[in-house]
Amino acid sequence: MKALVALCVMMLLTVAGCSSHSFYWYHPDRSLDEAQADYLECQDQARRKAQDMINEQHYDRLPPADGSSTGKLSLTEQARYTNPGAAQDAWRERYEQSVVTDGMRAKGYLRLGADGIPRDVHTKKMAYGGIAGR
Repeated sequence: MKALVALCVMMLLTVAGCSSHSFYWYHPDRSLDEAQADYLECQDQARRKAQDMINEQHYDRLPPADGSSTGKLSLTEQARYTNPGAAQDAWRERYEQSVVTDGMRAKGYLRLGADGIPRDVHTKKMAYGGIAGR
């Protein structure tokens, strides 16, 4: 019985890993090189903004990545974090994704699934989704 349950769980995890929700940033008037330049600009801006936000606003609420105590968290609050760097990294990644999304939309890009990309358009995978261009 345990083997059957383990097998079912492994199959579900395998299927979940194979079903990616890939999407592409597409602008009908941009080449793949132009789309990549726009994407990299948005990603660079996202990294800067995320670092600024962590340093300025969220540093007091999150333990530092090096594990040292800020002196502002109680022992109970510190105990909630088994890996303080992971909390900051997870927050940074979500914030970066949000800023990249806002930046690409502001530049006129559409977020399309793989089936929405025209056949004659080239694609390239990026950190947060992918890009598509002629």
